[in-house]
Amino acid sequence: MHRRLALVAVCALTLVPVALRGLAARPLRSRDCAPDGRGIAPRHWIGCAADEGPRRDLTGGERLLAGVLIDVNTATPEDLAAVPGLSARLAVSVVAERIRKGPFKSLDDLIRVRGIGPTRLARARQYLAIKP
Repeated sequence: MHRRLALVAVCALTLVPVALRGLAARPLRSRDCAPDGRGIAPRHWIGCAADEGPRRDLTGGERLLAGVLIDVNTATPEDLAAVPGLSARLAVSVVAERIRKGPFKSLDDLIRVRGIGPTRLARARQYLAIKP
């Protein structure tokens, strides 16, 4: 019995400095938010209430993840490119058409954009909105 206790004590005394050295080598993480609220946020991060940095708007992909509809009349090409059914090229075409002929009055007006047909519009419709 004494030999087992001695063996356990020797193992503990040997392993404790190794464990402490590993803890000392790791920097302490104060929080999981974006650093200072600046820069490009990591993919898994959408927002943090404790973040002291300046607020930024959600990207199109983050809006889709959050279930927020994207307004066709105010969205950027990057926002629209995140919508399933719309490519980056089509997103640029949508914004160009909006600038050329004015805001869209309904989602059905997206048909006037070359490359968007009924099938593509039906696929993207659930992610888009026209806000007054």
